[in-house]
Amino acid sequence: MVLCNVQCLEKISNYLDVSPVQSEMHENVVVSTEQTSNKTTEGFGTIIQSLIKNSKCPEILGSNSEEEALSRQWLEYAVVCINYADTLANTKRILQELNIALRDNTYLTGTKKTIADITLYYVLHSIMQKLTYQEKAQYVHVSRWFDNMQQEKKLRQQLDMISFYLLHLFL
Repeated sequence: MVLCNVQCLEKISNYLDVSPVQSEMHENVVVSTEQTSNKTTEGFGTIIQSLIKNSKCPEILGSNSEEEALSRQWLEYAVVCINYADTLANTKRILQELNIALRDNTYLTGTKKTIADITLYYVLHSIMQKLTYQEKAQYVHVSRWFDNMQQEKKLRQQLDMISFYLLHLFL
């Protein structure tokens, strides 16, 4: 299961109000071709950064060099660590790492939403959808962050709202 895929890139380009790039998977690597120049870009994070350059909101990468560096690190984390969350052990490890990272932060890079948050929202959606209420409660900071992210309709697009209603734990 590859989570950093063409569908995720399409959702990100829709969110950024950028024309979707023509992309396809080659041996679990996303490859994009710009139609105007026939230029090929390879790699999930690189394609996302190209989408940002073509968008009207370049600050979505971060408002300063530290936030930009953190955003790029989280994009790399998505590709290297989350992309192949194909086993329960990997999924638990990822959720634990994210839970720690979000313990003291509203968003992955601090107090403002960046492309890292947007990307990880799309990458993690299928994982979060499968969690039980007890598991969501176990990863309380990830659940808080995810629930906050999904409240924005433009970000959510056609994805289902995931319930984090804690009363289910006591029923």
